[in-house]
Amino acid sequence: MQTQLHSRHNGDHRSTWRLLAVLALSLISSPAPKAAETITIGKNSGIVWEGMPFSASLIGYIGGQRHSPYAGLTSISDIRTACLQTSKLTTIAGYKALQIAPGVGLIPRATANATYTLNTGVQETLAGTIGLPITEGRTSSGHVITGPVYSGTREWCLPPRTTIIEFFYSTSVRRNVQIAGTWVMVADGTQTSRQVAVPPMYAGSYQNVAGYDLTQQILPSEITLRISTLICTVATTTNINFGGVQRNTQAGSELARLTYPLTVSCSQDTDRINANINVQFRAISGLYSATPTRLALTQGGGYITGEIDNGITGSGACNGTTGIPFDNTQLKVGSIASAETAKAFNNQITWRLCSGGTSLPTGPVDASTEMLVTFN
Repeated sequence: MQTQLHSRHNGDHRSTWRLLAVLALSLISSPAPKAAETITIGKNSGIVWEGMPFSASLIGYIGGQRHSPYAGLTSISDIRTACLQTSKLTTIAGYKALQIAPGVGLIPRATANATYTLNTGVQETLAGTIGLPITEGRTSSGHVITGPVYSGTREWCLPPRTTIIEFFYSTSVRRNVQIAGTWVMVADGTQTSRQVAVPPMYAGSYQNVAGYDLTQQILPSEITLRISTLICTVATTTNINFGGVQRNTQAGSELARLTYPLTVSCSQDTDRINANINVQFRAISGLYSATPTRLALTQGGGYITGEIDNGITGSGACNGTTGIPFDNTQLKVGSIASAETAKAFNNQITWRLCSGGTSLPTGPVDASTEMLVTFN
């Protein structure tokens, strides 16, 4: 479920805060699997799994001055020597993904940053995203790179330029590349029960000269994808309006609170499994003061907290840190057994609007988060 929070200004000291939600159901397993671990997904469509956070640091000299777009300075690929070939991607549920099984694909959701030196001696930076929401980067000198590159033949690849340049890099200064993110599995609803191997994947910084490619494995080997018939849906109020609230510049003060039902319903026919049913939230507008349980307002100065009853989370009080974490942490709401064909989990979810202090805005504000219904 993708949730967006918006605010409208009702005078100098009052604001109306609104929570809008669009359902996007997903299923997930453990976010950090070990070797030989199994990821289980079900029959849902769209984003059906997200997890396995990764971080790669690639630092080393550049072997030659020549710049080639297919040898991406920042890249995520299925091989250690070059950017991913566009021909290996398939459109699944509207996403360009690396197909793992019929109707199921894999996509990174990553940020990339690189620092390097041109042959003129000028240091340049490249920053962007790879995979979701889009593969696109911008250099400090103003060049914009949008995938696919190299005449449309390479994906998940961000070189600093889109053409071949013979004398581009300085070879006397190390490049520094940082790539971090999570993995996302998408499906179109046509997937059938089976087990398949998930290929290892790599963060890469590639060069034209042998021996100067830098790679780091960011998706473990020996992972199995299991597709089951388990399907889960979520029901909760999707249009929340806090109404007019009084501006309060005391940090940690509660400006408004609303509580609604949160029901997760699951069913399975053939190939029934035992599974824990979870919900997890990912901050779209960011975390306030890097605190996982505080969803930042886009404009800053305030935040949203959440709380799920029945001991699923702690208190979502504005001055606490025990509510819903917005960092993809799994929150178990219950479990279903292989002997059960259907089960529902009924809870209450409470949203609080909180002041960040004197920087609390008086005009329109917004915030957003994404919620997944998952299992493992």
